[in-house]
Amino acid sequence: MKIIKKYSSLKIILFTLIFIFQSCGIYVQYDYDSDVNFSNYSSYSFYQPDIDKVEISDLDKKRILKSLDIGLKAKGLERSNSPDLLVTFETKSKERVYVNNYLPFRWHPFSYYYPYSSGYSRVQGTLYVSLIDSKNQQLVWQGKGVGVLNEYSNNRDKMVDDFVVKILEKYPPKSD
Repeated sequence: MKIIKKYSSLKIILFTLIFIFQSCGIYVQYDYDSDVNFSNYSSYSFYQPDIDKVEISDLDKKRILKSLDIGLKAKGLERSNSPDLLVTFETKSKERVYVNNYLPFRWHPFSYYYPYSSGYSRVQGTLYVSLIDSKNQQLVWQGKGVGVLNEYSNNRDKMVDDFVVKILEKYPPKSD
């Protein structure tokens, strides 16, 4: 019986550790137009009218633009006044509340769980990066990064850069 209890406790601890590590990461998805030859794109420009509509602080906009600029240049694209691609982004955030209703209590030889309500919340942020063909005004690639935001972070530059770098890892899409 003790082995079963220890095994159950081990499973709970393992699940909690996996959840904690996963909640710290940035999850990325992307989609693209499979009919597009991405090697034809060599330049980009930011599409300011859309970026101006994004409801975040000007400092965070500046951080995102700087990271995108560095990341796209690293991909071999050049910033231009007559670009092949228009780059824009949008953001979303929501508060996620996590609740733990039971707390283990152990006193040998008995152990049981008693009701106890505790919880915490985190802000989950989503950053969408969109690349639009400037000639036909069609969306050709979009990346989405989802992760936990810490508004009290001492290094917001790194937090934003981590999001952008992870998203741009998926550009250009690999041909199958």
